Amino acid sequence: MYSQQSDAQIGAIVVNHNTSAWTEVLIRSLFVQNPGFGRLTVYDNGSIDDRSAMLDAAAQYGAEIQQSGFDTTTTTNSHGQVLSKFVLDPRNAELDYLLFLDADVCFTSPGTIRILREELERNPTAFGAGPRMSWDGESEMAPDLAANPEIYRDRLHPACALVRNTELFRRVVDEVGLSCATQHLVGRERFLDTFRLATMVMRTHGASHVIADALIMHAFAVSYPNESSSLIPQKEARRDAWLRNLRTK
Repeated sequence: MYSQQSDAQIGAIVVNHNTSAWTEVLIRSLFVQNPGFGRLTVYDNGSIDDRSAMLDAAAQYGAEIQQSGFDTTTTTNSHGQVLSKFVLDPRNAELDYLLFLDADVCFTSPGTIRILREELERNPTAFGAGPRMSWDGESEMAPDLAANPEIYRDRLHPACALVRNTELFRRVVDEVGLSCATQHLVGRERFLDTFRLATMVMRTHGASHVIADALIMHAFAVSYPNESSSLIPQKEARRDAWLRNLRTK
């Protein structure tokens, strides 16, 4: 068991959806780059890939593994429902902060969680804080991609999001949830990705989100394929290089 000072004020969640090697990177990099970090829960969607190394990492750093109640054959993205389940778990009600993480994230710089927390403390009206995102962990994604309002502007992206665990936030999650949504407008539909609708509702209460001066690697689209799936071999090669290094820590 990894010896660490417990930070009971923050509880983190990541969902494993046949992404066990990625989740191992997330677990190891979280604890290596944020020494003393407290509690991480891995909700598993009945993954059928090789989980052995991920489970070893979870045991090493004291992360809890739970089955989410979903599996990898669901035709609808269950991510938001699993995140909501975590928020509304009575065991988490007394936490000061909730940290939402994607499996395909790697912490490549020290102290990222501390930086997010300090950013929230500087912005008392903010309900949550996120970092800037990179594909290689060294430089922020290209400006034309970062300009996508789904990345920074219009939602707190749940790839890495530190949220105040307030009564208001828990009520929004209970009433609205964190799942994807579709608005049926005249002549068109508007898709709201995971956490977007909740971000919009929080803004109606004067609670916005902020982006901190911190950088993480986010591979994007490894759990649910999209148009960038052709890049997965390249992403996996980079992931495996990080794993070889992190396993020596």
